[in-house]
Amino acid sequence: MSKFIKRQNKLKKAQARFEKVSHRSKQFKVNFERRKNSSGKFKTRAKIIRAEKSYDGKGLIHKTVNQKNRFTGDKPSVTKFIDSRQTKTFKGKLLKKSAQAVNFAVHDTTKTAVDVALASEKIGLKSAAIVKREITNNLKQKYTREAVDDYHRGTFFITRTAFDAVRGTQNHFKSKKQYKLEKAKFKLKKAKYSVFKNDTFKPKIQKNSADFKSAKLKFKGQKKAYKSSSKSNIQRAFFKRHKQDFRTFKRENKFSQKKLKSEKIFKRKELKNQRKIKRNSKIGFLILKPAKYTANRMKASAWQKAVNEDSNNDFLHVSDSAKRRIIEPVTQKISKLEKLHKVQKSVKNC
Repeated sequence: MSKFIKRQNKLKKAQARFEKVSHRSKQFKVNFERRKNSSGKFKTRAKIIRAEKSYDGKGLIHKTVNQKNRFTGDKPSVTKFIDSRQTKTFKGKLLKKSAQAVNFAVHDTTKTAVDVALASEKIGLKSAAIVKREITNNLKQKYTREAVDDYHRGTFFITRTAFDAVRGTQNHFKSKKQYKLEKAKFKLKKAKYSVFKNDTFKPKIQKNSADFKSAKLKFKGQKKAYKSSSKSNIQRAFFKRHKQDFRTFKRENKFSQKKLKSEKIFKRKELKNQRKIKRNSKIGFLILKPAKYTANRMKASAWQKAVNEDSNNDFLHVSDSAKRRIIEPVTQKISKLEKLHKVQKSVKNC
């Protein structure tokens, strides 16, 4: 079996696996496609499709703004409509410039307002998370101080451990489904990149190089023939035409090579980002989670007990405050989930 057939088989398997895994993670979108009708005119047609979900941030404003991702393709645009107007009269050109200026002002004002609203909501969500963490911690401390006997402390410990186990199991299966999707997506992009690099990029690069070499040899022969000729006006005009043709071909060939290389760099970067997403989506084994939850709860309980019992130790209270206000938020920032969201945002903005 040739390497070409192997690459095609890998691509088909990856596509089949991705379609199977991503069936439940799709949403309805409106795709606009511009087509030419029977009379030769172009018309934009809307079609409802099922496509991959776009990444949505937390907050109502973020989710509302991200609804624009449900519209894909050649979306109708006021800017495109104004720019496409072909005016010949002075009055028409003046009207077009005025419309462009008003459209730019409206777009700029709307974008500024939306950015301010998104930033305000983000700050509000962060502040609410901080306040919630403080209130929850104060309630935990209050209950721990009031639970003086071992029975109450044991009940509190078991309840919290069971709650962590239920929530952790739920998050585990949700993350596992997401990991399967990202893994299938990575394999599909890897297979597509392999097919593009070996079956499209390399043959086209080699063909362009061979065409340029043959054109260069042909032009050298024409130049040599022109130098050895009598250099009449007709021969001079023919040589000038050949020179212009060679320069045009050289420029187009160079642009084609640059376009292919840029496309390869983009696909490689896309594959690299998807590899990061796959790695950050990976989770551990479910069988190890109960021990992890119990150990984390025992560690947190022992630390809180030490802080509450030694109320005169300023060092412990400073350490506890730094742990809650600095260490825990920073740890959450560098967690795999936050890294995953960061890479997803960068991919979406590409």
